[in-house]
Amino acid sequence: MTEVSRRTLLKGIAAAPFVYAVAPRAFAAAGPRADIATPAGEEMLAIYADAVRKMKALTPDNHLSWTWWWYQHFTDGRTSKNAEITRIFGATPSTMRTNAVEMWNTCQPHSGQNPHFFLPWHRMYTYYLERVVRQITGRADFSMPYWHYCSDDPAQRGVLPPQFRLPDDPVWGVLYKPNRRAIANAGQPIQMNEPSDPMDISSIMSKEKYENVGADIGFCRAMDSGIHGRIHVLTGTSVGMGGVPYAADDPLFAVHHATVDRMWASWNRNGGKNPTDTVAFPWLNTQFAMMRENGTRVALRSTQLWSIQTMGYAYDSYVPRPVAPPAAPASTTTTMAKLAAKSPLSTKVAASDAMATLGATATTVRMLRVSTAKQTEVLGLDTDGRKAFLVMRKLHAWKQPGVLYHVYLCASPTAPLDASAYVGNINFFDAEFHDHGGANSKLDTALGENFYSWDVTAHLRNMAKRKVGSSAREMLFVKVVPSGKPDAAAKPMIAQMELIRQ
Repeated sequence: MTEVSRRTLLKGIAAAPFVYAVAPRAFAAAGPRADIATPAGEEMLAIYADAVRKMKALTPDNHLSWTWWWYQHFTDGRTSKNAEITRIFGATPSTMRTNAVEMWNTCQPHSGQNPHFFLPWHRMYTYYLERVVRQITGRADFSMPYWHYCSDDPAQRGVLPPQFRLPDDPVWGVLYKPNRRAIANAGQPIQMNEPSDPMDISSIMSKEKYENVGADIGFCRAMDSGIHGRIHVLTGTSVGMGGVPYAADDPLFAVHHATVDRMWASWNRNGGKNPTDTVAFPWLNTQFAMMRENGTRVALRSTQLWSIQTMGYAYDSYVPRPVAPPAAPASTTTTMAKLAAKSPLSTKVAASDAMATLGATATTVRMLRVSTAKQTEVLGLDTDGRKAFLVMRKLHAWKQPGVLYHVYLCASPTAPLDASAYVGNINFFDAEFHDHGGANSKLDTALGENFYSWDVTAHLRNMAKRKVGSSAREMLFVKVVPSGKPDAAAKPMIAQMELIRQ
């Protein structure tokens, strides 16, 4: 792919040299994207800070401006895309106005688009922003550093890099934003008040498929709704990193998405395969449009964004393959596979009896056996060789709640919320109603499944071992608990909860 595989020499714009070794190096090749905590990463971060300052000095109709790249993701939530285009460009047609109409507010998939677009769209965004930084600083050797928030080092794990916490610093001050959570800007681990470790990505990195398969969430959606959304919610307020319309205005956004991209590249290195069959997956032909650093339009398909090797960049290290759990005996695996082959792909065995509206305390939802489901010792547990998945669909909120919600699966409404009942966590980062420039209504982007699923087979087996009682044959209980005080105006909702065997 010619467009994104060559490393061209870029011309710097007229500007005074910045401190911290960011003077132009016209003939230097870009190195691998580096951890901010390393010397190489800090050097690149200084170049990025220089670029942010210069980009913010440009008017928003300039494709190199900070506002342009903020709005490429999503326009300011206090107004609308249409209003901003009129304010900035007026009503007179122009090439840049046409580009803005096409490109702004196109973040994927946070307004009902195909969930499998999340990774390629944000890879393209980070890649072309990286090229803009080279152009505006004259540093052709620049590569976007990443924030290693999943580091095994306790001093780094979930801790905002210090360079983003210095509002008065002459070099780093431009990276500071006050609309972050207090613990983030204080340099405390953003996960410190959670009942589990939101920085754990082992289950995500263990995913076998890129795409969702029935009730089993794929790698792309697991990344989007998982570690990606958690970082947004745990670092920013609803008018900062914690809200889609404001997130890209925080310089932290790009280094966060470099981290997400590194995880995807690592998953591929570890054997994960991106889909390539355009007949089975016609969405692969969809193009995303952005601006090159030279002011021309570029449009790429997902398949043109599948490989960082083809695109011409690398990372200084990669996430290792997670340690696999102990394998079952071969005879057991073979027997289970034969049983599963005789069963339907998926069977709904239980569903919630009402939509769940979450509040400031624990919300309890009944999961009732559907009439066609087989009655077993514990609802959803069977010997047909398949797994049991707890599935949530159609999550929405009127505002960002600003917290994570933790999910427990219990045999009774009074069961303790301990590790044996813990399933996982959810967030509403991508579930807030937004105006995407449609019919001037927040409901124009209310569509989308905002899908979560967890394999709860082991939970059900543990219930059976504990002899939880006959009522568990007919119903189970899902408890959804906020980890802090949610915004009362958010009124988050989960329209569907199901227990599916697949």
